[in-house]
Amino acid sequence: MGERGVDVTSRELAEAAGVAEGTLFRAFGDKHTLIGAVAVEGLHRASGPEETRAELAAIDLGLPLEERLAQVIGLGRRRMADVVRWMGVLRLLHHRTGARDEAAPEHVLKFRVELAEQRERQRAATVEGLTAVLTPDAHRLRVPVDVAVALLEASIAGTHGRVDRLVPAPPPEVVADALVHGIVDDREKERDHEPSAPENLPGATPPTPHHQEP
Repeated sequence: MGERGVDVTSRELAEAAGVAEGTLFRAFGDKHTLIGAVAVEGLHRASGPEETRAELAAIDLGLPLEERLAQVIGLGRRRMADVVRWMGVLRLLHHRTGARDEAAPEHVLKFRVELAEQRERQRAATVEGLTAVLTPDAHRLRVPVDVAVALLEASIAGTHGRVDRLVPAPPPEVVADALVHGIVDDREKERDHEPSAPENLPGATPPTPHHQEP
């Protein structure tokens, strides 16, 4: 389903499940019902707060901050990709079955409410996990932790599913490095403003003689 989406055939589904096609139809009635059930389950898994909490808690806090953030960004991208994939399947299935102009049935409305509530719990688990990831370096942050968490979330969301597709999403480690160190390098400017060593003092570098001087 993740590879083929709505265009998957009944035969492919049966082969993937390791059962006969008739077994699938006895359990789900028809292919569209099965596809919808798989997509709903996929959304639940991608939005699971406990899974999110466990993944973030598994990040080694002894790693450098840049490496921890790169792992966070990688995890966030994968979960977002799953959510977008299954939402796309449900949306296309809605169109294929001719249900786009019909009022949503009660079970669909209930699912939407449950999913929204689950996403809120996942968001709380994400904030909790990101705060823990940042805590060892909280003393180094130039912004409050909640602002750093918001920047991390924005970095994940902003590098996925670009509409224009003109600029590829940077690798997680590149985004993490930019978050930690910024996009401007002022070291050269700082060196330009360093006072030069006075002449004739111990340790001072002697001036380079002019080419006409003996």
